[in-house]
Amino acid sequence: MSPGDINKPGDGHGENSELPREPEVLFHKNEQCHFCGRFVLEVDGWAASVQPYHQVLATWDDERTFFSGAHYHLQCLRTYNRRAEVRKAFADWITTDDTLLPVRGADGQDHELNRIGLGFTERIAELPSGEIYENPRFDRWVFIEYAGPFHILDARDTEALGHGGRVRGDTGGGKTVLPVTPPARFAKWALPELLSFLEISDRYQDMVDTGQPEYQYLSSGKNSYGFVLGYSLSALLPIPEDVTKFFREYLQEYVPKRLGDV
Repeated sequence: MSPGDINKPGDGHGENSELPREPEVLFHKNEQCHFCGRFVLEVDGWAASVQPYHQVLATWDDERTFFSGAHYHLQCLRTYNRRAEVRKAFADWITTDDTLLPVRGADGQDHELNRIGLGFTERIAELPSGEIYENPRFDRWVFIEYAGPFHILDARDTEALGHGGRVRGDTGGGKTVLPVTPPARFAKWALPELLSFLEISDRYQDMVDTGQPEYQYLSSGKNSYGFVLGYSLSALLPIPEDVTKFFREYLQEYVPKRLGDV
């Protein structure tokens, strides 16, 4: 059952129906940062979202059941006063397989929902900056910062780290609904001009200074939701040195997984 399914009202069956009401699940529906309220331009490693089909319990939020459909600047999470609760919710989702979640419904009763975790079940490192977990089936890892954010790494990423290099985030081909309609010339803007227009330059200053961002305008136009920007944006991931050092040593003895071994 998905959040969309359990948001639907009961089917009625008359005024005296005794059918149990399904739990009410509230989640975000805009592109504002959950922590600061300002616009989020997604870029891997710096500003992200949790899609509605992922069920991360928002234990710190009195208004929402799930941290789903939510956008956030990673730096805003790092400075959030309840970031420890957010980190725990992320870790519970990331480091488990299928889990039954008890959710309080609109009927006042607890209902169990099946939540599919990301399956990084093996903790292999506890470092000064955070923890590293490994997927037991695939050559994939996740680094969960103690400050809250997490970064998923594949074999190519860790190989680059193992050789002392840096990892560039996914370039993607994202689309976003801008909060205001830009002037026609914005298609020729560089990234700093776009960030300044959106009044979020300060939220991305670290990325601009250290992440060597690469931005490209792809498309734009209006639809029923507003003004849509299609863009490509990537930057170097903010992976700490202790993580790089760990993979430099760990991969020397690591044996790549094979599907037949699962």
